[in-house]
Amino acid sequence: MYDPYEQAWINDHLDLYNYALALGDSEWQAELKQRFLAREKHFNSVTADLLRQDLWRMFDQINVKMLELFGELRSEQDREREAELRSKVWELKVMRVEIVRKIKSL
Repeated sequence: MYDPYEQAWINDHLDLYNYALALGDSEWQAELKQRFLAREKHFNSVTADLLRQDLWRMFDQINVKMLELFGELRSEQDREREAELRSKVWELKVMRVEIVRKIKSL
């Protein structure tokens, strides 16, 4: 149902709410209640941030691979191998564009 991080967050906030209740701190209770009610927005934001970080990591890995392929292309004499390398570079460019689209959609 919930991932471990979200479950821990919920448990912590419920414990804090009960502690605020025991202290009679109604202002703190109200603040904790608002946070709890906004938890879905919070976790959607956290999830989007983690996904964005993963996508940027993939983008960087693709750039590194493209640089390696460009280095191979500079020294390649065999036309078939050159065509194969260019095809791989093109596939990586397409993947990179798709990653950028995903990043922009977050």
